Amino acid sequence: MKYIGICFKGLEKFVSKLVNGIVIEKGRVSFDKLDDLKYFSEVYEYIIEFKFKTLEDLIKKLKSVNVGVKGSLIVECKRDGTHEFRSLDVARGFGEILFEKGFKINLKEPENKIFVDVIENKCFVGILKVFNNCKREYRVKINNQGISGCLAYTLLKIGGLKKNETLVDPFCKDGTICIEAFLNGFKNVYGLDFNKNNIMSSKLNSKIANVKIEFIEGDVSWLGTKFKVKEIRIITSLPFSRVNKSLLNVYKEFFKEAKNVAKGKIVVVSGNDQFFDYCKDFKVEKIDFMVGGMKYYLGILS
Repeated sequence: MKYIGICFKGLEKFVSKLVNGIVIEKGRVSFDKLDDLKYFSEVYEYIIEFKFKTLEDLIKKLKSVNVGVKGSLIVECKRDGTHEFRSLDVARGFGEILFEKGFKINLKEPENKIFVDVIENKCFVGILKVFNNCKREYRVKINNQGISGCLAYTLLKIGGLKKNETLVDPFCKDGTICIEAFLNGFKNVYGLDFNKNNIMSSKLNSKIANVKIEFIEGDVSWLGTKFKVKEIRIITSLPFSRVNKSLLNVYKEFFKEAKNVAKGKIVVVSGNDQFFDYCKDFKVEKIDFMVGGMKYYLGILS
């Protein structure tokens, strides 16, 4: 069986290796087994793909698609690129086609979800298996710079952590990286943040997630006093709003401390690429990727 997963644009090469898949488009990975799906916002079982020129051409080609399901259904559409039509126009048009073919349309509790994935002038059609997968019920308190469960999980996998290693997120925000780590088998997990409200949010979210993580209010100088040389693994999302001299000093101090206490790969992301100026003591792999319509920057340091 062939499945297609939607991940972050720019990280599809990493994800394809992690699921033994193939990159087929930006932010799209094809794979064969529904095993580890936490990288993907949506996953659908592949039916067909084709190219189109206009909305009329797209709808015309959808008329010949055999969805191959029994029972009631709904049509969902995701659209990437610049088009003179909306996702709703595609979903409604294909829904009307299927209704005319005799399918029962159920908008509230359908037995099947037919997915139309439009990427520029290419269309993939499938049966939706996973939807809105990056949402986490435990994230009651959400930091405006916090990252999704999917991204946190992807960063953990990119870091290649082992279950017996100690993980520290020195800018834990709402605790997502720490919580995802604990939920996936890592028991030695610490969260640090200089913002008291972030620590309170992390503690509340971790309580809802029913995980045991030590969250500590403090700046990055805490790393050198709490841990020994080359003792911990670090994965974090750096703060980036109102980038100023004070925040740049935080970057400088963080990488100085990380150089001493961290072992293996250090994985960092941020919405601002200025942090790369402070990574000169490391070998750095730089990757740009998209979270929605916003560009983020990934640094893999060794």
